[in-house]
Amino acid sequence: FTKGPMFMYCDSCHYYPETESMEAFGNVRMEQGDTLFIFADELVYDGRPDAEIATLYADPGKKVKLINKDVKLETDVFVYDIKLDLGYYNVGGELTDASNRLTSLEGEYMPSTKEANFYTDVHLNSRSETDTLDIYTDTLYYNTALHIAELNAPSTIVNARGTIYTRRGVYLTDSDICMLSERPTVKTNQNQTLVADSIYYDHATGYGEAFGNMELTDIDNSAMVCGDYGYYNERRDSSFVTG
Repeated sequence: FTKGPMFMYCDSCHYYPETESMEAFGNVRMEQGDTLFIFADELVYDGRPDAEIATLYADPGKKVKLINKDVKLETDVFVYDIKLDLGYYNVGGELTDASNRLTSLEGEYMPSTKEANFYTDVHLNSRSETDTLDIYTDTLYYNTALHIAELNAPSTIVNARGTIYTRRGVYLTDSDICMLSERPTVKTNQNQTLVADSIYYDHATGYGEAFGNMELTDIDNSAMVCGDYGYYNERRDSSFVTG
């Protein structure tokens, strides 16, 4: 069957011409061009003009799989809105690309824009073999082309150098650079804590900048430095503060 640029193949189906709807069974496969593929065991398609929505199911022990170039999404039940070019799940799913693996209870993915949204029990884990990165939150926007994560809820970021707590921020996962706002906290493995209104942090170089009401606490040396602006060089174990 075809619907616009989308092709659908299966072993057998029931087709309802009045509404252009169908139920498909066995080796269900949807293809659009040479980049988008969806595999399932069963499909229910509502072809009414105000719907055009396909719901895909996997047999027990298997997963519905969406593959879009280097992006793979797996879940038990996947809903694909053909008109909006938007797929989503609410039964738990996993999305992987060349850089990261993301899991959540609910998720959305738009193949044409490479944009994804994740909700509830979200976990981003870096696939890098040279470093570690884990982000835990309940709301996360992610671009699979740029590998950029945007945080819009209380979040915890864990890497080899320490832990970051923030409510809002942007994390460039390929370069390990983050821009954080709404009073984030950075805790290093050297018992140092940096708090400010907003923070720029380069994980790869261990360099951070803090803007507005900053506080740098060094627990081991029983010292605290406060100011309006400051930067911290983790590798040199040095900081500068002004205000």
